[in-house]
Amino acid sequence: MRVAFITTFWQEDERKEIDKLEADIKKLGFSDYKVYIHDNSRNNLGYAHGINEGIKKAQKDGAELFILMNPDISFGAAKKSELLTGGENFDIWGFRLKQQGKDFYGGGIDKWRMSGGLRTKKPKERFASTDFVSGSLMFIKRDVIERIGLLDESYFLYYEEVDYCYRARTSGFKVGIDRDVSYTHFEKSNETNPKKNYFLVKNRLLFLFRYGSVKQKLRELLRSPKTFLEELPVIKDYFLGKKFLVNFFSLNVSAFFNKFIHFILFLFLVRLLAPSGYGVYTLVWAHVGLLSPLLDWGTTNYGLVYSSKQEDKNLLSLFSLRVILALAVFILTIVLALFFHYPASTFILIVLTSFVILSVMLSGSYLILASLKQKLYIASGASMLFNLVLIIASILALVAYRTLFSVFVTVFIFYSLYGLFNIYLIFFELKKLAFVVNLRQWYSILRKSTIFLLIGLFAGFYFKLDVFLLNFLKGAKEVGIYSSGYKFLDAMMLIVSSYNIASLPIFSRLTNDKAQLIKRIKRDILFVAIIGVVVAIGFYLFANPVLGVLLPPSYSLSIPVVKIVIFALPFILVTSVFLNTIYVLDKAYLAVFLFIFQILFNFVLNAFFIPKYSYIASSYITLGGEILNTTITFLLLKRYLKLI
Repeated sequence: MRVAFITTFWQEDERKEIDKLEADIKKLGFSDYKVYIHDNSRNNLGYAHGINEGIKKAQKDGAELFILMNPDISFGAAKKSELLTGGENFDIWGFRLKQQGKDFYGGGIDKWRMSGGLRTKKPKERFASTDFVSGSLMFIKRDVIERIGLLDESYFLYYEEVDYCYRARTSGFKVGIDRDVSYTHFEKSNETNPKKNYFLVKNRLLFLFRYGSVKQKLRELLRSPKTFLEELPVIKDYFLGKKFLVNFFSLNVSAFFNKFIHFILFLFLVRLLAPSGYGVYTLVWAHVGLLSPLLDWGTTNYGLVYSSKQEDKNLLSLFSLRVILALAVFILTIVLALFFHYPASTFILIVLTSFVILSVMLSGSYLILASLKQKLYIASGASMLFNLVLIIASILALVAYRTLFSVFVTVFIFYSLYGLFNIYLIFFELKKLAFVVNLRQWYSILRKSTIFLLIGLFAGFYFKLDVFLLNFLKGAKEVGIYSSGYKFLDAMMLIVSSYNIASLPIFSRLTNDKAQLIKRIKRDILFVAIIGVVVAIGFYLFANPVLGVLLPPSYSLSIPVVKIVIFALPFILVTSVFLNTIYVLDKAYLAVFLFIFQILFNFVLNAFFIPKYSYIASSYITLGGEILNTTITFLLLKRYLKLI
């Protein structure tokens, strides 16, 4: 029987431990064996990743027994025959663990909280079934790996053995320990890994929400105040001392705050403007945002991904490219306004608002720099303060003058000041400003991000097409009624963006494990569908009484729009699950074709039905388009998942 000993290390001093371990293994007396050591020191992707790399190599070499182990263990006086005896009773097995002066006999899962912990009670029988065995030394038969796959790398560190043994047991395999054989784990993680407690807390919750029942999750939710107090030292030691939490929290608070105060402005707009006025307001912003994907062209993602490697000169070159893109979009936006033959009053508003493009470019450039300096909280704070002042000023201008022109003049003034402020912030961090040309870097950025540019560009056309057709075929009043109703669906899109941010990193880690990826997709579909349906039904049932208070009588016709388009939310959420999977499978080009098809679909149906049914047609076409999106992405995913 070919045996594979697999370990990984991420610190240089662990090499000495591995030398001792290899000597230990040699003494065991195995004749057909190989030691697989993965070096995690250069690019640490977690313990599970390092072990998985070893497992994959051992599988190719025909290994029948896989022995996973930490580098800081010792087999002591154990012999080959003793180690293999457990295989007569179990498919995954371990031994008595000597660690920090205590003996542990496998691990158990708390049925109340779905948390794993090592057991100190000595079993009565030599071979005792357990919920899991310690990941510091774990014997696994080849059949298990072929059936359930590799360790789940989303845990990064700790709990991967709890998860693996749980999956094995639910698949019918036996897990247990041999009480009479012992080994020593020197357990240096308390000294070398200050994040240990953080990973234990995080991964316990991950395990709970992945496998726990509804009752267990609700119980943990109700217990959360007590849990928070229990884990307060972990939160204090790890999170509060780290800039990551401040940055992450500030970005999310900023997004929610800005969305909320812009919704307040919306309520003032619909109360102080006629539907035709709000229609022009919507049309101006739709036109200015039409080419917004060209404004970025992936440069933000490029800057964020490679920020840790950027020198000041390269950053200035990146920012210079963004300036060129912004100027091009600014000019094209105004040229398109001339081409569309808007009324003179609307054209003037578009020209004023187009300066927002330059300001957004500058604030985005500082966002990249703030990420590099770990000062995203400054960018978030500046954004919140700017939007608060802008909204207050816009409301005051609207109340005082009751004209769209006053609102857009306010927008022009404050966005211009915000742009200048971001120039100051960039200069403050870099201590210099210069236009730097680096054609090689520019080509690399544009080449790598073109596919996502096309997705953003076609998606933008898809979401704005109905507004332009309504304006062309009916007029500003109909645009105002439709857009004011659609605004409530747009407000709920925060759920979609939050889900995408949270799920994409998880999906990307599961691309090598088809079974786990499919399982994750099914769980997420159920989760987002329930949220979407509950929100949609809530809007449908309470739209008349609630929106009747929020909206003035002149906008009462937008309530039916809300009651129709809100049912697109569950389909948008489910489509997000499918699209995220398509992206991580490197099939992003399929999304381009999807949005091209949707543009044609929306154009034909809206052009045909708007003349007769106006904005109600657009409402049903929006819902139908999202149902079609969900169907198409499901069929695509069903086909391409077979290729993994």
